[in-house]
Amino acid sequence: MSATHSTERGAAIPLEMTGPAVYAALPDEERRKFDREFHDALHVAAVTYDVEPLSEVVRRWWIASGGDPAVARIDRDTVAGHADQAHCVPQDETCCRHTAFAFGNQAMAIIVRFEEAFRNAAEEAAVTLDHLPLRYLAFGYRVTERLGPQ
Repeated sequence: MSATHSTERGAAIPLEMTGPAVYAALPDEERRKFDREFHDALHVAAVTYDVEPLSEVVRRWWIASGGDPAVARIDRDTVAGHADQAHCVPQDETCCRHTAFAFGNQAMAIIVRFEEAFRNAAEEAAVTLDHLPLRYLAFGYRVTERLGPQ
């Protein structure tokens, strides 16, 4: 999903709905605000495994950088549609315990691998401002949980 952003020379370049693209398109003062909001939302995601507030920060600032609000709504609705299909998410301890009971050690191994991958992706996002790997991990985990071990 992209918009266009004018450079100093007036040429339009595509603006992706990613943290790095938004950051690059903002003036210095706005970059500090975006950076602060991004890192606050990233901290929440690292604790709750809920990446939607982080995605919302990127969407809002993407619109502020010239992105199309209709495209941002499509992105939000698409992510919400995937979440609706999910059976459970990592922060739901009851669900994770149920999954572990039903599928044993294999399910616990999935949870441990997910948590490690999420932690690594969050550390990388803190440096790169790229939230997309976290979104992909969260969605992949939801699908795995919904389908159960193969």
